[in-house]
Amino acid sequence: MITFFDLEGPLCPIDHAADVISLIGKKLGKEQDFYKLFQMISLYDDELFLADKKKDYWPGDTLKLIAPIVVSFADEELLFKISREAEPTPGAIELFQYLQQKEIPTYIISTSYTHHAHTISKKLNHPIENVRCTTLDFSLKPDITDALTPLLEDIFPRYLVDGMTEVKEDLDKFFFTDIPKSDFGAVFDSTIVCGGGRKRESVIKILEEHELEASDSIAIGDSITDIQMLEYVRDNGGTGVSFNGNEYSLRPSMIAYSGKSIYPLTELIRAFPKTKEFVSNLSKEEMSKNEEFFDVSLEINEEEFQRILILQKKYRKYLRVKAADFT
Repeated sequence: MITFFDLEGPLCPIDHAADVISLIGKKLGKEQDFYKLFQMISLYDDELFLADKKKDYWPGDTLKLIAPIVVSFADEELLFKISREAEPTPGAIELFQYLQQKEIPTYIISTSYTHHAHTISKKLNHPIENVRCTTLDFSLKPDITDALTPLLEDIFPRYLVDGMTEVKEDLDKFFFTDIPKSDFGAVFDSTIVCGGGRKRESVIKILEEHELEASDSIAIGDSITDIQMLEYVRDNGGTGVSFNGNEYSLRPSMIAYSGKSIYPLTELIRAFPKTKEFVSNLSKEEMSKNEEFFDVSLEINEEEFQRILILQKKYRKYLRVKAADFT
């Protein structure tokens, strides 16, 4: 068997990109404003994928959109500092010790920038060569950053007053016409985010390298960036797990796990490939007592879906706090 993990949520509670933008704002004396700036771009990211269904655009490409801001106002040390101060999700270190002891091939597939993905991987004693993530090249920062002025001084202030509807077309022009033609074109074009369909492609490639099938795998995710990975594994005979997720990770999953620690997933891994049978036989009383809730999330009615979703969001908020609000 083989396991695939998303990083932000399952293995580390913070939203690294949001924290980077907030610290940039703090440096500029605009911390709250810049957190709202990240919220605007994150909401725009959802619109592009869910509403516009933009070609070749995947959830999590937020990290491509913010790349010009990050290289302009931050440095690599800032990105590393945030990660060094972040703790892994409770139970993650012990879970990875178990996987290593059992010699189960394990991969982290994350939208996170390399700085965060590699730092957290080291805390888990996980080999860097088994990490797929997003590279941000600071050497491509241009000397002149005036191209950001329309976003920061016009579009964003209008968004705060009038909302997304009023600035959507301006954001389209800014990100997909103006920025690619500006001095930021190189950093924008080179930032290929490991999210959405690119996570699925990573899974497919890794399985081929190991001469394994999707039916040999468990994938764990918690957000909109994990839809395609979870769906691919589930639809091809493996187990997709939504860990303290939202509606976007719950729908394409087979199993939902809600709790204060990720370590109980060792029991599910131990039961593989009979994960559905394992969950079906668990005692509801014991799960409630331990606050470790496993549910079958495949082929359920809407009432059951909503019941599980409430549990998922409860423990998502418990572990991720502010970061729980992002899709």
